[in-house]
Amino acid sequence: MTVAPFHYDCLLPVTADRLYVAWTTGWGLWFADEASVRATAREGEPFSFAVSELGRTPAVHHPHYGRFLELVPGELVRCTWVTRGTAGVETQLSVRFTPGPEGATHCALTHSGFADPRAREQHASAWPAVLAAQGDRLAALSEREFARAQHRGGGIGRANRSMPDATLIPTRSYPDPEAAVHWLREVLGCVERLREPGPRVQLTMGNGAVVVAAWDPSSAPASGGRPPATLLVRVSNADDAYARALALGATGLSAPATLPFGERQAAVRDPAGHAWTLSQTVADVDPASWGAAPVQTTG
Repeated sequence: MTVAPFHYDCLLPVTADRLYVAWTTGWGLWFADEASVRATAREGEPFSFAVSELGRTPAVHHPHYGRFLELVPGELVRCTWVTRGTAGVETQLSVRFTPGPEGATHCALTHSGFADPRAREQHASAWPAVLAAQGDRLAALSEREFARAQHRGGGIGRANRSMPDATLIPTRSYPDPEAAVHWLREVLGCVERLREPGPRVQLTMGNGAVVVAAWDPSSAPASGGRPPATLLVRVSNADDAYARALALGATGLSAPATLPFGERQAAVRDPAGHAWTLSQTVADVDPASWGAAPVQTTG
């Protein structure tokens, strides 16, 4: 028996970019228990989270599972959807975003693949209320609250092949980058990810990352007896984070600018003298397009 898909269209008082985050890594912003979220915004990747049933003592948690099938930042999320309500059947969910008036967004949801009419009707009655609550909760968050909650909720919002998935990425400078890479591999178990022009080398370590950069002491003298180091932090809005940093006493090192590798970045020095790079992913960019080379590793 074929069950017809369910379609629902609505206008939500939230930007498309914010909704894209909510449907990929930001489940904890509006729907799920924050600590339960496991999600990376990349096609083919699985995600999972739990939703607590309100008013139940003891607490009742409903697990949700899926995998991302198609992701277009700010425009489309298509994924599988498995819950108790689908009776374990892997249904498909598509949510398309179209900018509306005054920062609002037209949201078109299609849910298909139901095992029976009862499952379809259960979701048809639930989705309108769920989306209305999503719009209210996301609209109530300031940019600062959204950025903080987004990181607590388990993600950076967008994936970029030219960047590691980590939220915090230190850059360490060395006079001999190859020796440094060897040391990091052998001592910490780091894995080379990408070799950039410069030279610079991206390495991963568990769910973290580090960048090794070449350092010329004659052109960049050591500070306090140590080579220069910066810490890159992934943010949802580089312009907003830069303005807040300056307002709270930081010194601007470089104003926000969109770079060829899909990141909009700014740099500041905090009141204690530490350098920070604020990086917002604006596109998923092939590393080869800007001269970087992915490193092929063997197990």
